[in-house]
Amino acid sequence: MTNPYFIDEPAAISFSGGRTSAYMLYKILEAHGGKLPDHIKCLFSNTGKELPETLDFVQACSDNWGVEIVWLELESIRRLTGGKVNNDMAIRADEYERKYKLVDYNTASRDGLPFTRLLMGLPQIPNAVQRTCTVNLKIRAMKWYLESIGYESPWVQFIGIRADEERRARKLHGKISEGHEAVCPLWVDGITKEDVGDFWRKQNFDLKLPNNNGTTDWGNCDLCHLKSRSKRLSIIRERPDLADWWIQAEGFKGQRFRPDEPSYEQMKLIAIDQGNLFEFDDESIPCFCGD
Repeated sequence: MTNPYFIDEPAAISFSGGRTSAYMLYKILEAHGGKLPDHIKCLFSNTGKELPETLDFVQACSDNWGVEIVWLELESIRRLTGGKVNNDMAIRADEYERKYKLVDYNTASRDGLPFTRLLMGLPQIPNAVQRTCTVNLKIRAMKWYLESIGYESPWVQFIGIRADEERRARKLHGKISEGHEAVCPLWVDGITKEDVGDFWRKQNFDLKLPNNNGTTDWGNCDLCHLKSRSKRLSIIRERPDLADWWIQAEGFKGQRFRPDEPSYEQMKLIAIDQGNLFEFDDESIPCFCGD
């Protein structure tokens, strides 16, 4: 059987900063003798809204496994004169000037600045349908960097989606978009969240965020609008201050990340004043990079 983690052509690893994508990174390193070859780059796109524990974990993976992880941030996005936005608010590559920058653990934003820059450059706030945050802060930031170092389309992009995420995997695996062909080696290998959990229990370091039956509710952007309402309320109950950036963002744009739900200001009031009075059974919407 062909090793799904081995590749001998230009490729990139989409590292979200979570346990699953870190496990994928480990398996790719293992398949290449413990060292990434020059034609494979591991990329972490920082939105500025990850929790400090996530940034600590990204650096810990680099330090413990001796692997270079390229840290990226959106620096600016500016509408070109005469550019038009499609009816579905899709952002076409030839209508916007974008800049990214290289950062590291010490210089990475911890105050949401890359996300704020995105909001300043777009006409509409990201939402569950138009995920312009994921597209520009993560997917395209990686694309711009890889193009700048000579990658030609389509390169292979490893994405950390497991076997227990069948629908997501089938939707992405083998598809070409934004310059890359998405490959889900964990899905191909039959790796589940239980396998990932077993792996991290045996390591000498781990992500210092709660593990909820194999998923990390606090991972990725702290109060991402794609997380279920119940998860966001739970996080706000423990850390009310995390809601403030999201409240300011909605106020700045005069729009909501989830028009069908309470605003972040309302959720903060619910979480603080009413505790567990309201419970919701809604589900999270997956983001690009995996858990």
